[in-house]
Amino acid sequence: MPRLLLLLACLAFGLPAAAQTAPAPPAPTPRAATITLPRVELPAMPDISAGHAAALGAGLFAGALAGSAMINGGFLGAAIGAIAGVTVGNWAWKEHGGED
Repeated sequence: MPRLLLLLACLAFGLPAAAQTAPAPPAPTPRAATITLPRVELPAMPDISAGHAAALGAGLFAGALAGSAMINGGFLGAAIGAIAGVTVGNWAWKEHGGED
């Protein structure tokens, strides 16, 4: 028991020293620097309407569902069906109803 009390006393004397923190380092001085970036021309974005995006999304969903059902529920069937569905959705929009 006296050893335990002696150990706790030694730990208690060490705690105030451990609580002291080092002084904060001085704040860095700001440098006035200007960075000039070269101007980059971005390629034109494809012109796609909301209806076209809906046709592609519907084709993607229907194709993935049909492909998954036809090829026994596998990932490969869903991927093949999704690609085919997007192709059919794009074709349907361009041929039958697109205002693009």
